[in-house]
Amino acid sequence: MAKIVAPVKNVIALQDVIDSLSNRDYGVPGIGLVYGPSGLGKTTGVTHVFNQVNGIYVSMRKTDTATSLLSRVMDELGATPLPRVSRMVDYIVEQMSMHERMLFIDEADYLMDDLRMLETVRDIYDATEVPVVLIGMEQIARKISRHKQFFNRISEWAEFKPADIDDVCIMSEALLPHYIKVDVDLLEDLRQKTAGELRRITIGLKRIEKLALANEIDLVTCEHWGDQAFFGRAHA
Repeated sequence: MAKIVAPVKNVIALQDVIDSLSNRDYGVPGIGLVYGPSGLGKTTGVTHVFNQVNGIYVSMRKTDTATSLLSRVMDELGATPLPRVSRMVDYIVEQMSMHERMLFIDEADYLMDDLRMLETVRDIYDATEVPVVLIGMEQIARKISRHKQFFNRISEWAEFKPADIDDVCIMSEALLPHYIKVDVDLLEDLRQKTAGELRRITIGLKRIEKLALANEIDLVTCEHWGDQAFFGRAHA
């Protein structure tokens, strides 16, 4: 299976957020929010995009403090963490401003639980005005609205949604070898069985590919697939 990011609607929406933040007019805030349930490809999409823009990517942990979060940002910048938060903020601001490196913070829901960390991220954005993109679960949009000073700096939003049949067809075309096709009825069954979760759709497509290769099938249909599992424990 090809190791590429299929251009499904969620990925296109994410790319639009990045483009809008990068090319925004003077005075327009530069924080973006990407959110949605687990399994819809947020981290995969963000990893693809941040590499394109030479961004800085960190994933938060429940145990993070301002010090540990900034230390990982310093690591991503290739620098040794400094003993004081203020010094690390100064260094990060300098590097982001000098090289216009966008900051991506995954699992950003944890920011909502620590006002100091949230304010530290806001300080970095205010000092640089280089875009910052937060990635979180569906609840983050509601939680962040309680922090008005931060909320008012968000100008771009992308809600990741379950894949529709067009997305599944795009994934099939992009991820499977060109000589393996999948009947649309089987793809619709895959979409329904996975509730549109891109992560599980990818697993299902991989199993369809294995069936096609093992049996030298160039068009896999529902009849070929039978009652096999798309994910979870495969049949022996």
